[in-house]
Amino acid sequence: MNLYRLRAGFWSLVLLLSLGTGTLAQDSQGGYGPDVVLSFARLDTLPLPGPGRVAGISWMGPDTLAVLQDIPDSLSESGDREVRLVFQDTSGAVIRQEDFTGVLDRGLAWDGEWLFSCGDADDGSSILYRIEPDTLMVDQAFDAPGNHPCGLCFDGRFVWITDRDTGRVDRWDNEVEEITRSVVTPGFSPFGVAFDGKYMWITDSGSGRMYRLTGARRRWSATVGTDSYLERGKDVLLLHDGQDFWYVPDGENFAVRILFP
Repeated sequence: MNLYRLRAGFWSLVLLLSLGTGTLAQDSQGGYGPDVVLSFARLDTLPLPGPGRVAGISWMGPDTLAVLQDIPDSLSESGDREVRLVFQDTSGAVIRQEDFTGVLDRGLAWDGEWLFSCGDADDGSSILYRIEPDTLMVDQAFDAPGNHPCGLCFDGRFVWITDRDTGRVDRWDNEVEEITRSVVTPGFSPFGVAFDGKYMWITDSGSGRMYRLTGARRRWSATVGTDSYLERGKDVLLLHDGQDFWYVPDGENFAVRILFP
């Protein structure tokens, strides 16, 4: 486990004010709106399976993590690109894995019953897969909205899917098996998404920022300050384990646990 030092809060706030990034407001005092700037502390890290890139990630309870692993041909044993769905424990030990090459491509979410992930059809359209967790068989495939779904999360009722090409997050209702709401996101290239029980959080590859969305309509209610997070041009996944909030840095095989004061 790597330990990150907490950054100096006072000077971070001074820097943000001097850069004119918005009006500072205390969230605990009811601050609301795009001008609310938040900060977080980095805590420890959790190792993830390698080699290759983490293309999707989701907790399945407090002790099991599902990871979609994208292994390029230069690193795979077969010499071809491979995609694996890997299950690990909190120490990083692999419990189970399955080859999903040619099917899954990115994104992963667990709704307590099914796993959801995305892939691409031959005609260039996108597919949302519903996977039975015990057999790891695809139960059903659905046409996914947009051109490039990336991150997935479950909010206790719906699965939400970011689409970086359309700049929105779409709400999948598994009971009716269709998209029932779409929300334009603050940035123009949303990627990672997580729900912490109250708020939805989104990372944006284009702007490099992290945003907080609030309420059923997912209104933009805060932005994480650049002192804590600025990853322009990078694809950063988010996840929440029911207690702690994590993000996966682009190209890294570990997740970072973070804490909002």
